[in-house]
Amino acid sequence: MIISDSIKTFYTRDRWLISFVLLLFLPILRVTAQQEQKVVSLEEAIRLAREQSLDAMVAKSQLRSAYWQYRNYRADLLPNVTLTGTLPSFNRTLSSYLKEDGTYKYISSNSISEQLALSVTQNIPLTGGALSLQSQVERVDQLDGDKTTEYMSVPFNVIFSQPLITANPLKWSMKIEPEKYKQAQQQFAVNMENVAVQAISYYFDLLLAMINVDIDRQNLKNSEKLMQIAQGKRERGLISDNDLLQLKLNYLNASSSLIQTEQAYEQKMFALRNYLGYNERVVIVPDMPEECPEVEVTFKEVMELANRNNPFRYEVVCRMLQARQQVAQAKAGRGFKADVYASIGFTGSDRTFKETYQNLRNREAVSLGLSIPILNWGKGRGQVELARSQAEITRVQVEKETLNFEQDVMTAVKQYQEQNRLNEIVRLADTVARKRYKTAYETFVLGQISVLDLNAAQTEQDNARRTYVSQLYSSWVYFYALRRLTLYDFEKREDIIYQQEKY
Repeated sequence: MIISDSIKTFYTRDRWLISFVLLLFLPILRVTAQQEQKVVSLEEAIRLAREQSLDAMVAKSQLRSAYWQYRNYRADLLPNVTLTGTLPSFNRTLSSYLKEDGTYKYISSNSISEQLALSVTQNIPLTGGALSLQSQVERVDQLDGDKTTEYMSVPFNVIFSQPLITANPLKWSMKIEPEKYKQAQQQFAVNMENVAVQAISYYFDLLLAMINVDIDRQNLKNSEKLMQIAQGKRERGLISDNDLLQLKLNYLNASSSLIQTEQAYEQKMFALRNYLGYNERVVIVPDMPEECPEVEVTFKEVMELANRNNPFRYEVVCRMLQARQQVAQAKAGRGFKADVYASIGFTGSDRTFKETYQNLRNREAVSLGLSIPILNWGKGRGQVELARSQAEITRVQVEKETLNFEQDVMTAVKQYQEQNRLNEIVRLADTVARKRYKTAYETFVLGQISVLDLNAAQTEQDNARRTYVSQLYSSWVYFYALRRLTLYDFEKREDIIYQQEKY
């Protein structure tokens, strides 16, 4: 009886304490009431993440960078027009001059010159050379002596330069750069699917946290009600002090658990709100999503789609081409080198600008540059062997990664197929656990089962509800994992293609 009175006194004091805490935090509750509640579905959360999240912005920036890299490569294949000039150049110096008797004399130079040149250059992908068409004019004004003005013009000049032994980087770029850009486009789609998966993760984290708060609040409410019932039964001698203390402990545990779950709820709220781009005044209320779409998939179908759409395919091609390019460059640079330079055109000079273009003379230049290593201690051969070794390493790595990729596809298909069966099981378990707890609660009120039996039913109900949400989350993740691997929309039966911005 002494224990019963102490429990009653303690319980009455707790109620006064709770009322005091509510009055203390009333201003905070009023501020919270001013916040805007926004019900967000899973589909809307994914859409907002793709539009506003930092991960989506990074993915768009990466695609933009790849686009301009591809544009720069394309520019190397087109004619390049350049205008260069010096307007003006002032020169006042003393220069040494060797006379006929072998002595030096210093002479002064005082002049102003202007020079302007226009050139059109076209790279030749087939050979790795370059062809240029140039036009140039120059004027020199002497500021000392007779103070004359001279003009020199090159109205037409064709220049051809060609390395005779070269790996031809531009030809390799024509093979590699288009594949790299295709890889970047597909990688952008993969990154956007990753954004969707991350949004799903944050969404279900908040949903599960909200459910935990709801469960703990209901448990606290039930614990309080059961304590009231048990207090009356104890006064009539229908239950023992041990059962009453157990219910008191349940009440305290429910209060402690509610504080912890509310803290976790605030953290999950901040994570999702920050990812979707909402400010702190918005309170997101996640809606219980439907089960993920059930589609018939086979490993063969998914593997074919992955081989067709996944950026891994283009990555393999690029890496193998780059390895072959390194070998070709090492071979081209290990020994004899030769470059041909040829120039043909017309030039003229006079004291008047007009006459400069009338009395023209031929302008020709041809040169052959050679570089022959005499002794390099096997450095050239070593570079070739090193490039070959790196190419072999790349080949083995690609084979291993290809096997891992196929294993990932097989795992994703198996997880998705098994998840559909799991969803049905946990859905039934959740329904059964709720019915069992309702029956156990009513039976306990009638005094036909113990507190331990009631606690077991409550725990099973809570776990079943959490398990259902967790399995629902897993099913959506596995579904989007298939989309990410294949870049294929299994509901619409079409490839996933994201609209790209115009840069």
